[in-house]
Amino acid sequence: MSANAESMEKAGLDIRPMTGALGCEIFGVNLARLSDAEFAAIYQAFLDYSVLAFRDQELTQADLADYGLRFGKLEDEPFIPNRAEHPGVYRMTGAGGSKLSTQYLDWHMDHSYQQNPSLGAILYAVDIPETGGDTLFSSNYLAFEALSAPMQEFVSGLTAVHDVLEYGLRSGHLSIRTPEQIQHLAKVREKRPRIEHPLVCTHPETGRKILYINDAWTCSIKELNRIESNALLDMLNRHALHDRFKCRVRWQPKSVVMWDNRCVQHSPICDYSERRELLRVAIHSDWVPS
Repeated sequence: MSANAESMEKAGLDIRPMTGALGCEIFGVNLARLSDAEFAAIYQAFLDYSVLAFRDQELTQADLADYGLRFGKLEDEPFIPNRAEHPGVYRMTGAGGSKLSTQYLDWHMDHSYQQNPSLGAILYAVDIPETGGDTLFSSNYLAFEALSAPMQEFVSGLTAVHDVLEYGLRSGHLSIRTPEQIQHLAKVREKRPRIEHPLVCTHPETGRKILYINDAWTCSIKELNRIESNALLDMLNRHALHDRFKCRVRWQPKSVVMWDNRCVQHSPICDYSERRELLRVAIHSDWVPS
């Protein structure tokens, strides 16, 4: 038995991998009353599996915030308007009525357009549709490791540009149809300029290499011309989302799901029309991708 597996067993955790790629469900723990040994085992699972799911958790907003604070300082959310009553907690709601949810962000890594992207995020299921609303995750560790050796060497010397505005315009979340919308874009650009990160980074805790890319915010490769950049990004984005790098989390009431945003992309599936409400906290990181 490995040292990691032994520590988890001593903590009394029942850890069940979701797929051969990433993700696990953890049973036998109450996140509102964690011992130090339990938290240490959970943190190790967080590093080992990248995506964690806990079921049947009875949490208040304060409990959720306290759990997040064990990983680090909680972040303010730049584009989620619905602050909950407890500091650091946000409400995420969708659908309701007869229309399918339109809150579709596709594949992304939270805040990669910032100098310090989030360490991770934690979601708690308050109100869940009977069907639909799953979340997909994909490992950027495996995306790098599955590249051929010559391609690994080539991309390791490149710089990726991340931009919150380009995706906003491409997706329709932002617009230039009116003078007011153009003024809004100017204000966003002033606050959030384009950011450069190495295309291949090293995880600050595991030491594993990451193909640091996501289709939402990665808009170009600094060292290449536009045709070359577009072609390489298209190939890498398609490669990074191969099925063999993924897991799918099916939500249940009172589930908690968290992920390591430094090495994982995620995509919410907006295939539901019933009300869906999650509580969310985001964890700050001082890590600058390198």
